[in-house]
Amino acid sequence: MRMVNKREEEYLEAIYILLMEKNFVRVKDLAKILNVKAPTVVEFLEKLSRKDLVKYEKRELITLTDKGREIAEEVYRRHILLRDFLSEVLGVPFDLAEKDACSIEHSISDETLKRLEKLFEYIKRNPNLLKEIKDALGSVKA
Repeated sequence: MRMVNKREEEYLEAIYILLMEKNFVRVKDLAKILNVKAPTVVEFLEKLSRKDLVKYEKRELITLTDKGREIAEEVYRRHILLRDFLSEVLGVPFDLAEKDACSIEHSISDETLKRLEKLFEYIKRNPNLLKEIKDALGSVKA
């Protein structure tokens, strides 16, 4: 059972991604990546700070607490797994796989994710199977 909601996961993941890309996070960076206004980000950061998921003080850089980083890393891991499965196995165009993974990552159960991960690993270890799947799906149209 997750201890944060979808929106909190989105914020934590966005902070995590920005930290990986830039090594620092500012309110305006977060507002841009989440497509919200700066005051909305500040309000949400204060909420996350009270939950001990981020370290945030006005006009300071934003960082994740250990607990926040752990959650962010798990959300990001789910995202990458889903995106790669959708694009590499199902042949979904990368940009669409990225968008769909973003939606699915917040609602998929741990049980389903574990099974999908095992399936993905199995398929990757069996290139002929991957080719068969791609051939079978080659004729799928939206």
